Amino acid sequence: MRIIGWLASAMGVAGVVICNWVVPLLWVLRHSLRARAKDLLAVPDAGLGVAITVTDAASSWLGEAASSVDAIKVKADQVAEGPVTDAAVADLATAIDAFVTGPYGTLRTVYAGLRERALAVGEALESMRRAVPLLSAAAAVTDRLQAIDARLLEVDASVMHLAQMGPAGLAEPGVAATVSERAVGVEEHIAAITGQVAEVEAWLHESRERVAKADRRTGRVLALGAIGGTALTLFVAGLNILLFQQGRRWSRRG
Repeated sequence: MRIIGWLASAMGVAGVVICNWVVPLLWVLRHSLRARAKDLLAVPDAGLGVAITVTDAASSWLGEAASSVDAIKVKADQVAEGPVTDAAVADLATAIDAFVTGPYGTLRTVYAGLRERALAVGEALESMRRAVPLLSAAAAVTDRLQAIDARLLEVDASVMHLAQMGPAGLAEPGVAATVSERAVGVEEHIAAITGQVAEVEAWLHESRERVAKADRRTGRVLALGAIGGTALTLFVAGLNILLFQQGRRWSRRG
């Protein structure tokens, strides 16, 4: 009985020592996993932040483009209503050139950057879902971007047609009225694109909020896991203390 008591006491001491190592190890592991999760989620979060900034720029240039198209329509109506003067035609040609080389050209460049970043962020989020199970991704943004692409192609066709006319072509009968009609069509496309870009921005904000929620959930899950593991380890340590005490009693009886 004495030998059994010694063995029980030794096992109890060993168990307590092991538990004393397990508790800090749990919290070190929790800290390591938390830092890893934060690093993983920081990548799409940074990309979303940049994409939102580019989206704001695109919205701003859409507003500039709409104002320029409105100026083209006003000048085209003036030429169409007559009398046709060289100065009026020159003003219309200048307005068209200013639109093509100014707001619209910049808008095209900014949107290309927005499209690239939005697609890259979408792919990054999809990859993150496999690494961080608590991350729920928003619906894909591809359909929205394709709708914008289709609208911009329509605008491109009108812009190319207007840019090729020049003052001589604009002075021909009926051309100014056609320009005014095309300007109305471009305005409608720009208005629709503005709404679609707003949807892309809403998607970016929603995705960023989902990333933030995943970060908070990961922190809570890891903290609860560490607390639960600590409680269980302390319970096991308590059992080992009881085992040690029982072993002492057995060894005394022997």
